[in-house]
Amino acid sequence: MKYVLLSADSETSVYLVPDEVANNLRKYCMYFCNTWLKESPNAKKYHVDGGICYTEEDFIEYLNTWTSQKEQSTFVESIGWINSKKDIPKKYNACPIFNF
Repeated sequence: MKYVLLSADSETSVYLVPDEVANNLRKYCMYFCNTWLKESPNAKKYHVDGGICYTEEDFIEYLNTWTSQKEQSTFVESIGWINSKKDIPKKYNACPIFNF
């Protein structure tokens, strides 16, 4: 399990996710956004008023429900608004980051 930083145009949160997800974070996030949310019948609850509405918490729910039931991803802490690399706490500086 590894730390990743996720946000959805909001404060950034730290999550502990399976190594496979952390090592390929962009791939997993892009699939979630561009394929699963649009095509999966399991994503219907995110379809609102002709659009798709979701947050990083929904991505974590997707991971836990549909991809990796053996290793559950968990919230660690919120680290606030990140405007640049210098805003990231030192202990998370090398973590993969994705903003939805």
